[in-house]
Amino acid sequence: MTLTDEVFTTPVAYILLDATYLVIGINQKAADADFRVGDRLTDCLEEDAKSSFLQLADASGKGTFESSYNQKGRFEFHVSPTAEATRTQLWAFDLSELRLIQSQLQQLKKPERKFLHQMGNLVSSTIGYVELVELMLDESTVLSGERLVAIKRYQGEIGTSLRKTENIIQNEKRGAMPYSGNFGSSTQHVLVVHPDPTRVELLAELLRSQQYKVTTFSDTEAATKFARLNGEFLNLAILSESNKLADYLLKASDTLQLLICASEKPEIENSRVSTITDKPLDMNEFLSKVQEIRSEANGPEH
Repeated sequence: MTLTDEVFTTPVAYILLDATYLVIGINQKAADADFRVGDRLTDCLEEDAKSSFLQLADASGKGTFESSYNQKGRFEFHVSPTAEATRTQLWAFDLSELRLIQSQLQQLKKPERKFLHQMGNLVSSTIGYVELVELMLDESTVLSGERLVAIKRYQGEIGTSLRKTENIIQNEKRGAMPYSGNFGSSTQHVLVVHPDPTRVELLAELLRSQQYKVTTFSDTEAATKFARLNGEFLNLAILSESNKLADYLLKASDTLQLLICASEKPEIENSRVSTITDKPLDMNEFLSKVQEIRSEANGPEH
């Protein structure tokens, strides 16, 4: 099923179903979240969510429900009818990282008043932008022009708020973590390459908070050119997948360590390649893994 360019590139996962609830169309964001054409939606939802979806679909109405998908992740699904009575469309918001942030908040034993005030403001702003996106999706099934631009801007604001929230949480928790303090060094140069600009900035800010020097790219070709000129100065490369860039970096340097953040284990078999689950990415686990890699490579930092 061919989708319009506007729907295919929108920053919200889109799923189109036929009369039997078979997935017949998805956009790029949905593909990135592991939705697949050919899946039967009702076979991939939790039982309670399946019941909620069927009630909405039978009534040909609009509504929301929350569920994992194929026992992975956590999504808020927005159901709405299409112009064709035999089809149903859904927009899916990935709640995985929001749930992770909530769990990290719950682990904080005695948050200070300033911390609560900051978190309250950021959460309120994030919820406000989410509601704006939901309203625009409910008002129309067509995403183009100013509406698409607005949704992309609101999604950008949501990402910004989440990054600020995560940074505040990390700053608050740092004193209680087993790797508290700045274990990095301004002489340690880390290359971060990820196709998602929001994820790139989040990883970069986490590393900079630990005093690492960080260079980021969303484009692998540009990252390869940079590595070709500056590879000898790199200590660690963090990639979103095992690709030609990973192969090049391993061949170009005998000492460079790689950390691949991906949903599946890469095919590369190399002692200098480490992996971590990317869906969702646990920030504490990520920082701990970076420390472990650097410690194994050069010994403990002082």
